[in-house]
Amino acid sequence: MDEDGNCSTCTARKGPNTRTRERLQRYNVRAPFERITIDVLGSLPQTTNGNKYILVVLDYFTKWPEAYVILNQEATTVAEAMLQDWICRFRVPLLLHSDQGTNFTSAVFTILMDLLGVTKTCTTHLHPQSDGMIED
Repeated sequence: MDEDGNCSTCTARKGPNTRTRERLQRYNVRAPFERITIDVLGSLPQTTNGNKYILVVLDYFTKWPEAYVILNQEATTVAEAMLQDWICRFRVPLLLHSDQGTNFTSAVFTILMDLLGVTKTCTTHLHPQSDGMIED
């Protein structure tokens, strides 16, 4: 036993009790619609048009929110709504931040962002607080 009352064999096997933490990063946004965050809410009660989800897009600079009803949360549906409802109305963002949902990490969504020249970032897995602007 060590001076703290811990078994030295157990301590050696478990490794250090400290966690490595990355430094927090600060994002300086200089213009409207330069950096946006995106998420899907639902499943909600179905509307008469069959919609069950809401795509939420929020601009970091202005805090301007937009919400679009969508039928499902599949990658093609999300990508199409993003392109038609946000990008065609405002502009292509430089940065897009989302959680690690399959609709945002899919090949379809990734290819669309690559074609548009958008840098995509994700929240830490199982840590939605890292995107508190849209997760609150």
